Amino acid sequence: MILFLILGFCVLLVLGIPVAYSMGISATFVIMMDPKLLNTIMAQKIYTSLDSFSFIAIPLFMIAGALMNATGITKKLIHASRSIVGHFSGGLAQSTVVTGMLMAGVSGSSVADSSAIATVMVPSLEKEGYDRGFACALVSSAGSLGPIIPPSIIMIVYSGVVSISVGKLFVAGIVPGVLLGFAMIGYSYFYARRHKIPKTEFAGVKTAAVSVLGSLGALIMPLIIIGGIVTGIVTATESGILAIIYGIVYGFITRSINLGKIRDCIFEAVKSAVQPMIIIAFASLFGYVLTYYGLAKVINSFMMSFSLTGPAVLIIIFLIIYIAGMFIESTAILLVLVPVFAPLVPVYGFDPLHFAMVCIVSLVLGGISPPVGIVMYVVSGVTGTDLKRIIKSVWPFVFIFSIGVMLIIFFPKIVLFLPGLLY
Repeated sequence: MILFLILGFCVLLVLGIPVAYSMGISATFVIMMDPKLLNTIMAQKIYTSLDSFSFIAIPLFMIAGALMNATGITKKLIHASRSIVGHFSGGLAQSTVVTGMLMAGVSGSSVADSSAIATVMVPSLEKEGYDRGFACALVSSAGSLGPIIPPSIIMIVYSGVVSISVGKLFVAGIVPGVLLGFAMIGYSYFYARRHKIPKTEFAGVKTAAVSVLGSLGALIMPLIIIGGIVTGIVTATESGILAIIYGIVYGFITRSINLGKIRDCIFEAVKSAVQPMIIIAFASLFGYVLTYYGLAKVINSFMMSFSLTGPAVLIIIFLIIYIAGMFIESTAILLVLVPVFAPLVPVYGFDPLHFAMVCIVSLVLGGISPPVGIVMYVVSGVTGTDLKRIIKSVWPFVFIFSIGVMLIIFFPKIVLFLPGLLY
């Protein structure tokens, strides 16, 4: 039945059926063919998969991200980043990465962050002499820090799947996300030197200070979200509500939004939230069928038969998730594969946070990798850039993220240091 389920899913994908519906249809057929499985299990699993207090945070963070764009917070963060690092070699590219790191502290979505940054930065980068393909690849990679640097929608979903503290997950993602950001900043510097892209003049300490002070109101939003969760004052869901309240108050104070814009932000966020929620519903049903037929036990027995070391097992898991992430949306992969691999955590003595970050960064890497990196497609559509040009330039960033995963696998302290300090 497992083989039939997987083959049915693959056939539906090849026929062009969306991932969520491919999972739902293939799982439904298998359930209906097995007399031991009651048909009511379909409605039950779909309902219980969405009946989670943690998942309420998904639309809340999306509303916060929409408010961030509507109130001009995005542009202020970009301006502040340019005033700080814009005068260095590759400064505009570096400021794009810094913007991605700052915006990651609000929305938690790689697609939302990348599309918001792309509309502003890609034309500016091209005007400064950067190749358009490189600019789009850079934006895709910088925006992909969103699911790694807290808050993160993927982390919220992960915590719901394996019952791990979302606060600890958020803290565990800070150091890996910042390290990946600095690695991209370093590559941007050498890219600019190699292609002889001219530096811009430093605007002056006073101008930079004014720019940074002007963006302080924008920087308070991620502090509210992360600080509230880390200190235990609020949950992830409650911090999303606080971020929305702050965004509305900030917008009214700066006179950048009105009731009409708030309504538009809510509609935009609801439309964006529907897709991951549908995926969660059908992927949970698909994952349940895989678990029912014992795929986790098969994987466990297979791994144990080779007497593999812990790092070797994590590398295999990384490769499986990465390859799947090239073709399938990250939330679907997480809901299907993580429950299958989770039983290996106690067997090999992995720290749950360490294992979680290996899975999450692997998922993010798949999203920027050809042939079907979802984030690349979004940036390509937003900027009107040929996908081939982006693919040609994205490989150095794929390499950076791959090295990041390897470092996390072999040096768990990168992930565990900060949670151990704060919890």
